Amino acid sequence: MLIVAGAAYELLERFYRNYQIQEAVAEMQQQARVAADLISREIRFSGLDPTGVVFLAGQPNSAKKTKATSKVAGTGDCVNGPHSAEKILEATPSVFHYLADINGNGTLNSPSDREEDIRYEWVGQSGLNSCNVTGPAYTLYRDTGGNGQTVAENVVYFKLAYFDEDGKELSTLSSPAMRATIRKVVMTVCARTDRPYPASVSIASSCTIPGFFPEAGYGTRMVILDLWLKNM
Repeated sequence: MLIVAGAAYELLERFYRNYQIQEAVAEMQQQARVAADLISREIRFSGLDPTGVVFLAGQPNSAKKTKATSKVAGTGDCVNGPHSAEKILEATPSVFHYLADINGNGTLNSPSDREEDIRYEWVGQSGLNSCNVTGPAYTLYRDTGGNGQTVAENVVYFKLAYFDEDGKELSTLSSPAMRATIRKVVMTVCARTDRPYPASVSIASSCTIPGFFPEAGYGTRMVILDLWLKNM
């Protein structure tokens, strides 16, 4: 009886362990898929202007309150206030901030235009974002004017690379003129399981990124997407 009971316990323990692993893998895949799908669907609209008037001469965007690109002197905090109507306001490896007249009303300032000024930012291991605000590490946020909303968690690697119409990678995008040359964004996302695998489970990382070494013991999933900005 002891032998039978021991065998049954071992079988149940193995089943439970496999269940935990599958649950963690499913959650990891969901986080990677949500991040990739949402961003790829939205940023393709960067610079959309059906009426052709929104971006003329940098039309003021006075009523919008998303994070601006300038910082408060001495603090590093972002200025939360008006900014010009550029098609792409920020373009860094971890931040993409764009405007798009989705409803075609010729403005970005009406109450119905909340989803037309969107800022994505990934926060890495430190948990400190570019606006000097601390939050959960390895998190991707989406900001439409209020506080940033979490899009995906356990994103241990995130990078945006930018290219012009000739396929040349753009390394300096500090001015509006430089950002106006962006035609393609390559997004690389690596998500991991929210808990490490049991010590008895050995699995190689799927995030084969030069210079990046994910923490051992976790499952990972990598997604790479080429996103063409048809309105730029």
